[in-house]
Amino acid sequence: MLCPICQQKTLSQTSHKCSDYLSKHTFTLLNCHACGCYITQGISQNPTTDYYGTAYYNSKKGKFSPLIEKIFRFNHKRNAQFFYKNFQPKRVLEMGCGRAYILRELKQLGVQVYCLESAGAAEWILKNEDVNVLTTEQENIWPTEFFQLIVFWHVFEHLPDPITALEQATQVLEKDGVLCISVPNISSYQAQLALATWFHLDVPRHLFHFSKKGLIELLERHDYEILKVTSGDAIQNLFGWFQSLANLFTPYAPNTLYRFLQGGSAWRKVAKFPLLIQLLTAIIWVPIGLLGYIIEELTAHYGTVTIFAKKKV
Repeated sequence: MLCPICQQKTLSQTSHKCSDYLSKHTFTLLNCHACGCYITQGISQNPTTDYYGTAYYNSKKGKFSPLIEKIFRFNHKRNAQFFYKNFQPKRVLEMGCGRAYILRELKQLGVQVYCLESAGAAEWILKNEDVNVLTTEQENIWPTEFFQLIVFWHVFEHLPDPITALEQATQVLEKDGVLCISVPNISSYQAQLALATWFHLDVPRHLFHFSKKGLIELLERHDYEILKVTSGDAIQNLFGWFQSLANLFTPYAPNTLYRFLQGGSAWRKVAKFPLLIQLLTAIIWVPIGLLGYIIEELTAHYGTVTIFAKKKV
């Protein structure tokens, strides 16, 4: 099978056995040695039904406990303000908006906002009263070159066919318009430390695992000019180190600390002994994680990466 991302090398089977922290199902990874990207293998025929839902989204009110959710919303507000200040878009499309925190903020700034979601998304996502949410089943929704900014914010890696999604986005993005893609970076140091228990791997919800190099080359082949390559999010990158290191102490129960921070039904289902182990070993993984985070930032091997690219033609 030829790599769908770079079209250069045949994908090779890796030895990694990666477990989903929710379903406990195990998956393998295919790797492309040319672009450094990976693909999750062995996905259910009904991934939306089997691997999303309440266990993943937590609740309609929020994905995390109240304090963490406020931090999460603040980050999205800051992202929206960055988009508005730097690109001044009249119309913005977000591909997969979730709770639409970015779009809500942009709307308050006077931007016309739209979202394209999977028809299988949760009902409360599809019926968002603040944002115009349309589904991928609808065709020819917008005219060509309609948007000035299109955002894939930690969505690109979830798509079963990201290449087609990119081509569709390109059609409705105006010339010189900006595309923003933010994804986990599988070429980061925290990913390479222990790939099978890397927090941001998140199999099988993440179907594609992009390297920074592979994503840049993909955009350039689709006639985009790279404007900026930056760290995706400081909190995500730092927590990626913390949880990935903590997972080394409980490989049979990964992401236990994360589920604890989610609160609600997610917290109630957490196995308490692995959580205790992860908390007690914090004296080890916190300083190592801080050091790893600093090294990644200094060397641009970010745990998550955000790329801004301009459509040339």
